[in-house]
Amino acid sequence: MGQAGPREEQRLATGIPGLDTVLCGGLRKGRMYMVLGLPGAGKTILANQICFHQATQGSRVLYLTLLAESHTDLVSNLQTLSFFDSACVPGNISYLSAFTILEQGGLDALAALVRKEVKAHKASLLVLDGLLAAEELAPSRQALKKFIHGLQVVTGLIGCTTLVLTTGGEKGLRAEHTMVDGMLLLQQRTFGVRTLRELSVRKFRGSAYKMGQHGFEITGDGLTIYPRLESMVDGHLVPGAGKNERAAFGVPGLDTMLLGGVPAGSTTILLGPPGSGKTLLGLSFLAEGARQGERGHYFAFYDAPERMLAQAAGVGLHLQPLMERGDLEVSFRPPTENILDKLGTELLTTIRSGRVRRIFLDGYEALRRASTRSARVARFLAALVNECRVREVTLVYTAESTTAFGPEVRFPLKGISMVAENILFLRLAELHSELRRFVAVLKVRNSGYDPSLRELHITGKGLRVGQPFAEGQMLMTGLARTRAPEPTPPPKPRRNVRKRAAAKAPLPKPRRNVRKRRGT
Repeated sequence: MGQAGPREEQRLATGIPGLDTVLCGGLRKGRMYMVLGLPGAGKTILANQICFHQATQGSRVLYLTLLAESHTDLVSNLQTLSFFDSACVPGNISYLSAFTILEQGGLDALAALVRKEVKAHKASLLVLDGLLAAEELAPSRQALKKFIHGLQVVTGLIGCTTLVLTTGGEKGLRAEHTMVDGMLLLQQRTFGVRTLRELSVRKFRGSAYKMGQHGFEITGDGLTIYPRLESMVDGHLVPGAGKNERAAFGVPGLDTMLLGGVPAGSTTILLGPPGSGKTLLGLSFLAEGARQGERGHYFAFYDAPERMLAQAAGVGLHLQPLMERGDLEVSFRPPTENILDKLGTELLTTIRSGRVRRIFLDGYEALRRASTRSARVARFLAALVNECRVREVTLVYTAESTTAFGPEVRFPLKGISMVAENILFLRLAELHSELRRFVAVLKVRNSGYDPSLRELHITGKGLRVGQPFAEGQMLMTGLARTRAPEPTPPPKPRRNVRKRAAAKAPLPKPRRNVRKRRGT
């Protein structure tokens, strides 16, 4: 007989979107976990959301509070959340206050009550809410350690998973933190006038977990965790060589410059100032993909679907039929206070769904504003680009250049080679007292391309890239000027006919002095 492999430990699903992903499968059954956070961080909602999820699965839950707050107030607040199910109370979920027992009998009386009630209710999940009260009434730190250890032994023997909620009290690591099997920290961070909620796993014995700070929000549905995108991408997956195919934009002239289009599965940045045609090029890219049987997704921040459709129709791009057939997906979120990892979760879901082959992300500036740490956006994009390469999804995204005119062009982020394999540069230039658009290909990885600068025409009949600018110079600086005309050679000097004729005529004979001769 072959040797049996290691036994896979059972997990307890939390039912909180994103949390089981962060915990790589959920809580380990029969273990004790501590949830820390200041008042208002979301500890009670998190614990109750897990309780109701387990109750709907048929498990029995004991929720024991050490707080002065009455259960009536607690249940009344929970009723506003969608996960609350009145049929579970008091059936599969039992709420019990132990504040008076703790106050009168101390930790020993509290420990005896927990043992009795867990066995009586046959609970598979225990929540102890308000450990701070036990910390304040404990005669010593050693007594508190003894209480935690005894609780851990009892619940572990009967296979009851335990959540202990506390504010954390003093700063720094304490003895009871080392005893539990895991620690979840809920925080509210303020960046300027903005507050962001974040969850981090400080410890999780016997299992892998997603490290770092993961954004979350509390809505009418409870908590939703958005795992940090960089932790979600599998660094062991190496992109293959890719297919020798091209993804065309469907813009006459531009695809010629790109020798048929950008390489399929690559990432392209459309860099240019406002009004240079970035969004229309991206929409044309999706429309051309739909015509070739490749479903696309428009990930928008600035234009709602109705406005986008009108804008595209104005240049001859009729996208409504593509949306109705399902060849084009559109998702829109206003560029307000977005959570970067929420955007990352939505993008990752789209990429991994296998539904789409092309994605147009409009644009980078919205991602930068969603991030509370500006240095992180490049790493976020690098992880996203790598995922697209692995899944062979062609990504195009827009980025605004910092200047519209002038001799200097700055990229909006550092390490652009890490987040874009292809770069198309769009710009406005003044020529003959009018603004003209032009496009140039700065980079196409592992491929040739036309390096000339060509005019981009946007008309009611569509987009078109014309011939190279033969009449302009210094277009890349935004300060265009026309070529100086070739100097005209000076005309040959005309000969003086009269002077030449006079030179050829014979000299007149001198007249004799008649008077002098006569006198002689």
